[in-house]
Amino acid sequence: MFIISLVAGIFAYGMAVGMYEIFPYQHLKYVKDSLFQVYDEAGMLTKTKPTKQLFKSRYDGTGVVYFDKDSAVPGLTLIASFFDGSLEIRLIALDGEIVNRWPINMFDIWENFDYVQPSESRPATEWNITLDGAMLLPDGSVVFNLLGVIKLDRCGNLKWKVPKMTHHSLEPSIDGGFWVGGKNYIGSKSKHPPIKTPYEEDTILKISSDGSVVREISILDIFWKNNLLALLFSNNRDFDPNPELDVIHLNDIDELTVGLEDAFPQFNAGDLLVSIREPNMIMVIDPNTEIVKWYQVGPWIQQHDADFQENGTISVFDNDFDGTMDGSIFGGSKIISVDPSNGRTEILYGGQDREFMYTSTQGDHQIFRNENIFIVEANAGRVIEVDVNGRIVWEYINRYSDDEVCRLSHAIRYPLDYFTVENWSCN
Repeated sequence: MFIISLVAGIFAYGMAVGMYEIFPYQHLKYVKDSLFQVYDEAGMLTKTKPTKQLFKSRYDGTGVVYFDKDSAVPGLTLIASFFDGSLEIRLIALDGEIVNRWPINMFDIWENFDYVQPSESRPATEWNITLDGAMLLPDGSVVFNLLGVIKLDRCGNLKWKVPKMTHHSLEPSIDGGFWVGGKNYIGSKSKHPPIKTPYEEDTILKISSDGSVVREISILDIFWKNNLLALLFSNNRDFDPNPELDVIHLNDIDELTVGLEDAFPQFNAGDLLVSIREPNMIMVIDPNTEIVKWYQVGPWIQQHDADFQENGTISVFDNDFDGTMDGSIFGGSKIISVDPSNGRTEILYGGQDREFMYTSTQGDHQIFRNENIFIVEANAGRVIEVDVNGRIVWEYINRYSDDEVCRLSHAIRYPLDYFTVENWSCN
């Protein structure tokens, strides 16, 4: 009887530990998380399987699996992903032919990672990190994010590098430089009480065309200066950052260009459109005064990639994250447009069975002059181009194995006349 009572008591206490997170819940959780991390990273540390780069395959085929020559927008497509055992940026033709490639080994670029904080964030191998934003310049050189901003020439030679903790999108500036997301590790005294340390302070970095840091703007400071704390701490949000030290999660910056400002009378050329994931928010700020000119929360959920469009709307990659890896609850990701003059939104693609796509994180899009939409379904390892009727006219998949694909960090289509390069060969 004593043994039965003892077993029953242990079982009841175990249930209470799980339900109410009492002692020793945190210790057990730490052990479990550590075991899962060791298992997950074992393949990367031994260079046998790049698990951080892989996701379950949802589509058939590999490479360019469909190409409608009469409907796809002409051009060359840049893709940043994991290819043939390493991180790589590729430029491909519409038929899949590789025009140029830039294999990336971060240990050849960075002598050390002393600037990366906390020290636990420093990658053990190049398989432990993913490429973020990337862009090509007309002369064929490439600028990209990999624990800092890096520029390589057409043949892969290092031109310059910026040892800052940069992340997510990299966008051109109207003066020839670049806008990129940055972050500062706040480990001791909080700069933004009541937010508790440690946390990461997201910033907007302005990088000159020669690789110098020109300016840094704190997104958290913008919330304070513009009296937006109610949005930052809405829904009884705790003052403790999440386990990733993330407070707001800046993931995209887009500058309003000269000429395009005519479609947005409420804004000026040089204003920045910023996507902030955690409050499901996009905003337009003046980078000189740091005044917020406009913002909207939702209907997108944990969105990425917000862009100014020629018709006076803003398009958004709505991840519509629902806590799953397959989008089975909310119905998948969408491309949404919003009119900043009245807040009205419209779904341009997604949200129905025949247009289903989903990526829980990342994601890019590009709207062409003919209204075709170029979409990066990052965690599906897939890029598609769809016409105005939602019909797929071009599709690419970066396959790793029969049942896995490699994450597609970024992709963009360039018109052929964008480049001054006549011969891409480096021999």
